[in-house]
Amino acid sequence: MLYTKLASPLGLARPIASARQLSSLTTRSVLRARSSVSTAASSLSLLHASAALQQIRSARVDLAQTIRSLSQSSQSAGSAAAATATADETLPDSDVAVTQVQDGAPSKPTRVKDETFASLKGSINPGILKALTVRPFQYINMSAVQQSVLHLLPELASSVGESATPMPDGQGRDMLVKAKTGTGKTIAFLVPALEARLKSIEDVRAGKFSKPWLEMLQRHRPDLDVSSLKKKELEEIGKQFVNNTVGALILSPTRELATQIADEAKKLLTHLPDLKVQLLVGGASRNFQINDWRRSRPDVVVATPGRILDLLNDVGMIREAMTACRTLILDEADTLLEMGFRDDLQAIMRHLPAKVDRQNMLFSATVSPEIRAIARASLQKDHRFVDCVPAGEENVHKHIPQFATVLDSAEEQIPHVLRLIAHDQLTNPGRSKTIVFAPTTKMTELLADVIRDSSRHLPAPGSTVFEIHSKKDQRARFNTSDRFRKDMTGASVLVTSDVSARGVDYPGTTRVIQVGIPSSKDQYIHRIGRTGRAGAQGRSDIVLQQFERGFLYYGLDDLPVTQLHVDDLVEEVETLSKRFDESPAEFAVPQEVLDAAKAKKQEPRKGYRVRDSGIKPPAPIRGPLTGKFTTKALTPLVEESLSSLDEEDGVREAFNSLLGFYLGKGDELRTSKMSILDGLKQWTVEAGRLERPPHLSDAFLQKLGVSLKERNGRSARRTGLVNVGGRGGSRSFGRGRFSKDSAGGRDGRDGRDFRDARPSRDSRGGSRSSGARSSWGSGRDARESRSARDSSASKW
Repeated sequence: MLYTKLASPLGLARPIASARQLSSLTTRSVLRARSSVSTAASSLSLLHASAALQQIRSARVDLAQTIRSLSQSSQSAGSAAAATATADETLPDSDVAVTQVQDGAPSKPTRVKDETFASLKGSINPGILKALTVRPFQYINMSAVQQSVLHLLPELASSVGESATPMPDGQGRDMLVKAKTGTGKTIAFLVPALEARLKSIEDVRAGKFSKPWLEMLQRHRPDLDVSSLKKKELEEIGKQFVNNTVGALILSPTRELATQIADEAKKLLTHLPDLKVQLLVGGASRNFQINDWRRSRPDVVVATPGRILDLLNDVGMIREAMTACRTLILDEADTLLEMGFRDDLQAIMRHLPAKVDRQNMLFSATVSPEIRAIARASLQKDHRFVDCVPAGEENVHKHIPQFATVLDSAEEQIPHVLRLIAHDQLTNPGRSKTIVFAPTTKMTELLADVIRDSSRHLPAPGSTVFEIHSKKDQRARFNTSDRFRKDMTGASVLVTSDVSARGVDYPGTTRVIQVGIPSSKDQYIHRIGRTGRAGAQGRSDIVLQQFERGFLYYGLDDLPVTQLHVDDLVEEVETLSKRFDESPAEFAVPQEVLDAAKAKKQEPRKGYRVRDSGIKPPAPIRGPLTGKFTTKALTPLVEESLSSLDEEDGVREAFNSLLGFYLGKGDELRTSKMSILDGLKQWTVEAGRLERPPHLSDAFLQKLGVSLKERNGRSARRTGLVNVGGRGGSRSFGRGRFSKDSAGGRDGRDGRDFRDARPSRDSRGGSRSSGARSSWGSGRDARESRSARDSSASKW
């Protein structure tokens, strides 16, 4: 049995530090000190640990005497550095216990992993750990999902394949992770992916080649003998490996979420600048993405299914790199399936190595039969299932206060939305951050214009209104999303379509307002998931017209949705307004909010300089407010806003888009198409302030599938929903009171209009239409396309 000294109580740091300050040393004295130390160290193989330590203490005395004598010499300072380096290499630098070693190999003391990121020291790369704990993240504690995954490191990031070393617990490295939104999933899968990439690079440089990499070498360098490679050849192959293979492919359902993941990855690589991140999403230039791929490294590739599949089909360089992909990650897997990407996912996986030769991670908020099916297709049989949803908290949305208002008249729609925003600003002074969802792009534009024009009337006059939908180009959407995410004015409003409903994290969102029904119950849940994230407080409101009321009784009957009448909200906001006018100090911006905004306003540059980040401080509430949010006060304000914005065309366009969205929802609403049509026409007059509703010919109605026999309203009476949702109704939409409607389509993609049945570009992460591909057939794009298709070996 052998023992090794991991450290000893010699305390050499101080003598050696002073030795480095000496002006000269003699070579003979250095050799004498080294001889004494070597003699003591050799005794480790012969003596018990205590005897070995005694020898080292004697060596310490000899060296101390030598250094004292050296202080009187006049030799060159270069020998002093040599003596110090020799001592540093031979002697310990800290005090820890002696550790027993088996088989003659020294072992490191096991570090206990706890809930802190700091406890991962030794298990992950120091550069990644520094990014997590120092700059830029400055994290302290891990979330539940982060602990469940990151505690499996470093073994989780070890080599994969048939000859891979099994995990200590006997389970596989593939993972199916069930976790709620807003729980830190991104860090949980990025860190293992980066660690696996670093380990793969290290293996290649050491001559350990994976099966996919060996196959690629045989294709491009068939004459290479991998059994007898020299160090210089391994260095060359290592460079080819990082340039021609994908470390991790992360698939995301939306462009916004993909961009957010890519940004997080870049932050994690702050201290590892050699590793690069590629973002492949629709809406951005394909030529730019291809050229960036050629110039850079694909260590981490974040993509939407549509764009990456297009590039895999068209660009040989990218297709070839994917054949050696080390890690596949499906984020928001339930959303990927709901949005119809099942076939795309299967097609993408056909370009990757066999699942035994890659690591696979699947993250989902739910584990439905569909998720289990895709798990069987993408994960190995011995994959581990990690459930990070505590018992009783399977759905975070059930813990978010939810309110629903069925309007007596469409005239109340926009005033009620403004009143909800005012209520949020009064109940969250200095913290208000509201997201308003609309079902179509045109409706989003209309609401954004009216809210923006009316914002001066809100309690915080400095309210900022942001707008995101599919008509905005990709750069504008990215910038707007980033600005809203960083906004600290305490009075910001984002009006958006469903491009912001899934996965995208907007920290500090205090309220979600849904104007009209969502495309499905799942979409309703995803929308309200933008608030109340990571344990924060939040609230959800949905504002519906009379023809939409069936969605509450049949679609949300098992959720804790409380009815809120317009008059109740008017009374509550009026009470808050009077309180503010009587005691403004009660609604002052909290000091911690002001301090956080001040700290965020100044960001450090390199060195010691700071710059103004341009972030506005929290906006104070200004009075008097009493009487400003009654129906009598808000109705003329909305009329003035609509007239000043010349929104007649906007109202008609919104009507067209809403008609296309709602006509396919008759079953979910338990009403007829004619009732929907009548409701929307009424909306154009009461809410949109048109003099008369748009005219639709009988022939056009028949094309839409509207039966002319329904003009008498018989179908509406058969639904049994007449006079439902009035003031005297139940305060809570009864759970189980009606049979639950399981019908929920994938309709409702952003910007869909009844005149255009094609899927929206931004809902698929990248258009795959023939029109998009035809742009490669002419001019410079055609030349680039031909070059790209022949570029599989362009980096070799």
